[in-house]
Amino acid sequence: MTVWSKPAHQFAQSSHEDLPGDFKFGIDLTLGQLIETKTQPIIQWLAPESRVKTNRVGGFRSRFKGRGMDFDEVRLYQIGDDIRNIDWKVTARTGDAHTKLFKEERERPVFVVLDHMPSMFFGTRSVFKSILASKIAAQLMWNTLTNGDRFGTLIFSNDHHVEMKPSSNRRNCMRLLNRVVESHQQTLSRTFADDTRIESTPDKTTENDADSGNPFADTLKRLQFLAKPGTLIHLVSDFYLFDEKCQRHLSKLSQHADVHCILIHDPIEQALPPAGLYGITDGVSDGLLDTSNGQLQKEYQQNFIQKVEQIKDFSLSHKGVFTLIDTDFKQYSIGHHSASGGINSSTGGQQ
Repeated sequence: MTVWSKPAHQFAQSSHEDLPGDFKFGIDLTLGQLIETKTQPIIQWLAPESRVKTNRVGGFRSRFKGRGMDFDEVRLYQIGDDIRNIDWKVTARTGDAHTKLFKEERERPVFVVLDHMPSMFFGTRSVFKSILASKIAAQLMWNTLTNGDRFGTLIFSNDHHVEMKPSSNRRNCMRLLNRVVESHQQTLSRTFADDTRIESTPDKTTENDADSGNPFADTLKRLQFLAKPGTLIHLVSDFYLFDEKCQRHLSKLSQHADVHCILIHDPIEQALPPAGLYGITDGVSDGLLDTSNGQLQKEYQQNFIQKVEQIKDFSLSHKGVFTLIDTDFKQYSIGHHSASGGINSSTGGQQ
């Protein structure tokens, strides 16, 4: 069940909007912020470089030649060629029969898997990880529409699942952005609710059978039934829930789809703050963190490096693309076709 038909959506025509008095920049998300990514990109990355794995109709160009809308080249006529494609002008000029070849138009479905788990609602720099991830998802949507392709998304959290199948219709895509905002603000309010005993109520629109106890794995399992051969899949997450089941489902997807893993992190997850005694809380209990222990700092940093290498190696081994970006918009990307040529680095520049 998709949510395209839900009527309760308000559509913004521009990025200018009145913000509520209690709006918190970098924490709260609005539709206008997502619309702004159309002209203010967040992220750059390497494009997947793999052969088309299915026949599709639309704007995506295949490496394979066939009958279509766009002229490609003229070559000597061969037995079996369609006589309707004979180029009579070239044939008359050269004295040998020549035929026209065309590149088929393709329309590629693009999916974004967007992580709205509570661990994403954290940040010590410009924005929460969840804000960064949502903006990246919106930018991917605008890029997809510009390319003439179809865009869809799967959003998962610990208490709801949103599924929107690929569409190139602008009205549907505006609904999609509204759903991203709704999902974000819903999880934000529940994560930081005053009453920490609030029980999560599953969203009635979910198609998630939740048989694994891992929303990330369940979403990837569901995606196997939605992603057609040749689909481009962007995973936007901090990958805290990326376990063996996730790897297994994603490996199956990569057999007929291109995968781009976008790892969102905060600098404090990469390295502990300078030596000292810091007060910490999980929202329920308070404690103290002593970062003067050199061994603790080393192990903490090593755990982060190990996690990054795990996701990167998985992406490259499955002929995908890997991007690492933090809440200060600093990033680098690497693809399997450029793994031997170094990392494509860039720094984002917008809030």
